[in-house]
Amino acid sequence: MNVYKFENGNDLANLANLDPKLWFAISMPIKGVRFDRRMLELMDSDHDGRIRADEVIGAIDFLKSKGVDLDSVFKVGEEDEKALADVLARQSDLAKLEPSDEEKKAMSDWTEKGRDPSVAVLGEATASAEAALAAVEPAIDAFFTPPPDMPLVTEAPDVALPLKDHLNPKYLEAVVAFADKVVAPLLGERETLSRLDWKAVKGSFAAYRAWVAAKPVMNAAAKAALDDEERVLRYKLHIVEFLENFVNMKRLYHVDSLAIFQTGTLRIDAKEMNLCFDVESEAAHSALAAKSNCCILYLKLTRPAEKAERSVCAVVTAGRVAGLYVGRNGVFCDRDGKYWEAVVTRIVESQVSLAEAFWAPWKKMGEGIAAAVKKFLGERQAKGEAAAQSALSAQPPSEGQNSQAGAAMASSVAAIGIGIGMIGAAFASVMAVVSSMTWWQILAGIAAIVVAVSLPSVILAWFKLRRRDIGAILNASGWAVNRQMRFSVKRARAFTRLACV
Repeated sequence: MNVYKFENGNDLANLANLDPKLWFAISMPIKGVRFDRRMLELMDSDHDGRIRADEVIGAIDFLKSKGVDLDSVFKVGEEDEKALADVLARQSDLAKLEPSDEEKKAMSDWTEKGRDPSVAVLGEATASAEAALAAVEPAIDAFFTPPPDMPLVTEAPDVALPLKDHLNPKYLEAVVAFADKVVAPLLGERETLSRLDWKAVKGSFAAYRAWVAAKPVMNAAAKAALDDEERVLRYKLHIVEFLENFVNMKRLYHVDSLAIFQTGTLRIDAKEMNLCFDVESEAAHSALAAKSNCCILYLKLTRPAEKAERSVCAVVTAGRVAGLYVGRNGVFCDRDGKYWEAVVTRIVESQVSLAEAFWAPWKKMGEGIAAAVKKFLGERQAKGEAAAQSALSAQPPSEGQNSQAGAAMASSVAAIGIGIGMIGAAFASVMAVVSSMTWWQILAGIAAIVVAVSLPSVILAWFKLRRRDIGAILNASGWAVNRQMRFSVKRARAFTRLACV
């Protein structure tokens, strides 16, 4: 697979000329990754919570506009770390500087405008109410968003949001706070919220939000200069690492490194898995991730001492999955070295090795035979117990009942005898054929049977294992993956390390 390499400043300068179709990713969220969060925020020029290819090019152009030698980003060290710490210290000292008279007047005018009733719609409680609104805004927006195939005219009544009952416990406290702090003061006490009411509530805070966004910046010139210094230093320290996680995914495929989306290591069932991803919605994520042809475990993580919870998924890429099931416990170690209790909540099943595929038909065959035998014996036992119960319940048993119980018992014994006889006859036939064969013919016959049963499963598994694609899992995590992200058997064993026996 041809990938673009980053070895010197020339490679960075020429990235803009690389066909975007050759990039591994063209968009990613700034949440759910292990990376310098402040740098991602600086790269996110439109502040939408995502980094796109044009913003990556923009970061490199920014370094060039500041006269930075692009070769220097490959030689960063302790001096750059100290310089960044100095910039951060000077930024924190800005609050101690005396602003100019113009800046003081601008702040005074801004503060006075905030007292206007059209801005402070709920007086001193406006800030608290706006925070309560912001806490539920994405969820309520989603609730009132009509389905894309909804016709212009519909006979169904419009939906109304209940403000107390029938709420998802995840949002219950936030919605109740929203009802008390926002809905009741603006619209009065009510049990539900209509679509038009929701629009009116959000509109009531439009002036306040615009006022907050327009807050003057004190010592703006000095702050802008320090922000530029910080941006230069963070880009110098981390831009190469970022590119190797976005453009060519070198950090994922290099055995001694971890990609920024690998969130930790799961230890379970004598396995250690480091291809783990943060998950927000297990159901939505698993529906998309299933297209990866990978075996994926979804786990709930808890740290009881801190009352912390989160969800992750782990990709099983080697070994066997027979010992993994919903409810099985494990331990998860995150990238900060913290340990979490882990329990499996969902499994997207898929074979992970050719050895497992080889034994899969025999396992199914054994399970089928066991089920058939269990069913047969269960039916016979039930009939026998019913006949015995019928015989014992009669006081005294009549001659007809005795004959019926005896007939039932005889029928059961006869059925079992027929079954045993058929098995014996089949075994005798097999032994008769085997006794007439030489030892090498017997071995060849066994080998032929094994191949006939297992070979189709192994071939199908081989093709499926070659189609495993991490890109589908990243896509479920919010990334816009531009190329297939396959991995070799060697890399699969590095993603999932097995216990050495």
